[in-house]
Amino acid sequence: MTIWEKAVVNMQKGMQKITIAAATFSERVEAEIAIVRLRIRVQEVQSRIDELHRVIGRKVEMLKNSEAMPKETERLLADQDIDVSLKELGELKKEREELKQEIKNEQDAFNPIKIRKENSAV
Repeated sequence: MTIWEKAVVNMQKGMQKITIAAATFSERVEAEIAIVRLRIRVQEVQSRIDELHRVIGRKVEMLKNSEAMPKETERLLADQDIDVSLKELGELKKEREELKQEIKNEQDAFNPIKIRKENSAV
């Protein structure tokens, strides 16, 4: 094998390694972007939950100040604004947990150990 043939073979191997590295980097960036988007969504859901807490608290305070506070808890929870807010609150908490689980799954799917094994096999 001449020196030129060896150079061509080495260049091909180098290009193959660069291609693998670029593909790995691209996959990692895509995974990180997906995680960032999910975290932004979690923050949006959390801010909506906080707003619902404020609505419920505001309504309870208004009822207390107007001396229209129901004597029984069932009647307080039967208030339409509070009832709707509590139902939406439950749905949002469930959505937040699903998003957090999706973030965890996304992070687990891109495990650095898995990548090292793939690169060493090539």
